[in-house]
Amino acid sequence: MRGAQFFRRPPVITAIAVILLSGCLGKSQSTRFYALTPMPEDRVVSTSDGPAKNLAIGIGPIKLADYLDQSKLVTRASDNRLVQAEYDQWAGSFKDNLINVLAENIGFMLPTNRIYIYPWRTTVPIDYQIVMDVVRFDGELGQNALLVARWSLLGGPDRELLEGGRASIREPVTGSGYSDLVAAQSRALTRLSHEIVDAIKGSNQEK
Repeated sequence: MRGAQFFRRPPVITAIAVILLSGCLGKSQSTRFYALTPMPEDRVVSTSDGPAKNLAIGIGPIKLADYLDQSKLVTRASDNRLVQAEYDQWAGSFKDNLINVLAENIGFMLPTNRIYIYPWRTTVPIDYQIVMDVVRFDGELGQNALLVARWSLLGGPDRELLEGGRASIREPVTGSGYSDLVAAQSRALTRLSHEIVDAIKGSNQEK
């Protein structure tokens, strides 16, 4: 009886085929990186002669909700379900990005270059200190970005509570991608910056 015939592939060809196939199967999308951006300076109404000019402002401590302190972008599929992006991440620390953008916005609007990020030296004479808990800062692709934060404005050497509030800011997303969501989050942070600056100006005028 004749045995069944079979074709024996040369081992070199077989190895090359396996490498090429594994390369195709293992190929994945490249990671995309994003960052919040401050408000454009050319949109700031000039307050160079205002009473709040050159105030020393301390930013922090600022606390983020635990789910925000990560590299991947987070969106909402529903009120109770969060979704982590697979290939879309923050470029560096999200918390540091948020604090720096907030500081830039406040510096633009007062205006002042005397912005200090917590912790600062005890010898720095701070006029106003901003303390904040960011409860929510996410959104739905193609829908809205939502920023919810509790903030307090402290003043004087004894850090007296001057004003505080809970901001709930909803900003429409103008496109369907993650870059559109991050742009909407940046606009929401600008609106929160306006609220805080208005509180600083109001408190400073009462002195």
